[in-house]
Amino acid sequence: MGKGLGTLGQKGFDFKPMNKGVGSSRSKGLYPTKATGAGQYGTAYFRTVLENYNRVSDYKRWQLGQAYYFGTGRTWDDLAYYSNSRFITGAVSGVSKDIVTMFPSADSPEGAWYVGQRTRGSIILPQPISASAITTNTSDPDPANHTLTYDVTGVLTTAQLGIFSIFIGEQFEDTCSGPNYPDDIIEKPEGSVALTLLSANTGSMTLVFDLSKAYGRVKYNNTIYWKKLDYSPSSPNIWNTSGTRHLCSSTKMFCCCPDHLGGALANLEFPKGEADQDKFPLPNVQRDVRSAWESQGVGYYRQWRSLPRRIDERRECKHMHAMRWECGIPWYEPSDVPTQYFDDETRGLLTDSTIEKPYADDVYDSYNSKHRINFDRYALSLAEVVGLELFPPSDVRDGIRSDQRPMLWNDSDEPLASWCRQNDWWCRRGTQEIKIFNSANQKFESTVNIGGVDYPMIEIVKAGSIGAPVIVP
Repeated sequence: MGKGLGTLGQKGFDFKPMNKGVGSSRSKGLYPTKATGAGQYGTAYFRTVLENYNRVSDYKRWQLGQAYYFGTGRTWDDLAYYSNSRFITGAVSGVSKDIVTMFPSADSPEGAWYVGQRTRGSIILPQPISASAITTNTSDPDPANHTLTYDVTGVLTTAQLGIFSIFIGEQFEDTCSGPNYPDDIIEKPEGSVALTLLSANTGSMTLVFDLSKAYGRVKYNNTIYWKKLDYSPSSPNIWNTSGTRHLCSSTKMFCCCPDHLGGALANLEFPKGEADQDKFPLPNVQRDVRSAWESQGVGYYRQWRSLPRRIDERRECKHMHAMRWECGIPWYEPSDVPTQYFDDETRGLLTDSTIEKPYADDVYDSYNSKHRINFDRYALSLAEVVGLELFPPSDVRDGIRSDQRPMLWNDSDEPLASWCRQNDWWCRRGTQEIKIFNSANQKFESTVNIGGVDYPMIEIVKAGSIGAPVIVP
């Protein structure tokens, strides 16, 4: 028997001696250390400067979003949730006018990604902007520190102003002629100015905005675009103070797709098999777990990039770019054109080589059968645009809340009242159950009492009905 096995080993399977290594693999990548030979194949892959530039190019996302909107290649479904989100304590009206639109996807477990938007004018200050209430601060040598201070004494109550702390990082613009939504929202307000909120101070009754990074609507070839405005300390861009404009919230968007979110939720409903990396997602190996909340969420979600608090510092995905066209505020053409476009005579045009092919019928069949199975991703997109914190940086289950915003809980069981604060949301994981925390009653509830009347905290309404959200381009 021994001789027979030996012969088989020599001639049949060519067994290697146990005291020798099997040799190096030929996995794609480079070894970074000199000892193993720079430039040789290895187990780590390092992008070149140009490869990384092409990967993060905003131009490509902008162009794909343009293709989505105009129906070139892939398109999105016209199905959207129109909703009024109500808060127990709110800024001004306490109602957020929101729309969540679904994009079919072959990669999403539910067959769709959700783009949430808080429509322009959801928050409108009740009094017109007054020149006497505005102070510009441009003495600092660094223009990045230049600010605009808006005194809201007599415009907002102390309680209302306190709520504005949850809107830090968001943009506010001068595009309403009065306090009524949506009648007073000005259509195609060319020349508008939007500034980013930096702080809300109840002691001085002021709102402070970043003066150096204004955005607004500009017209090119009869089309209105959204664009960062040039800044001059001697002549900064400020709002219209003629007494005919009211300050309002700009359109705010968010998408739950990994390209924008910088993370992914678990595939709870439709795991694709053992190889599905988001079946029970683990932290990315190149990113430290930054908070107790993130570590406690292992198996439900993972992150590889944290979203900046400021809206104007976030990278927008192709789905958000498509919705910008829908809202009449597409970005002006970005300048970071991928290198592979440099020699293309049709640069900037939608061609077969630059658009995504339409999905096959099975993707749309999957979309129609799977979407709205649960509200995990829907709640994520809606909660962020109304001003909730998604990924708190502290151990909230020890009662530590370092952020002033209410937050979205995704626990399977109702969070303890001692952990929560007014206006927190709880979406029971894997369900369509969403509730809001009432600190007076110390529990989560599905309704909000306004003026003695109970309203659904999230009321799904029909587009075009009275009180429904409206997109005013």
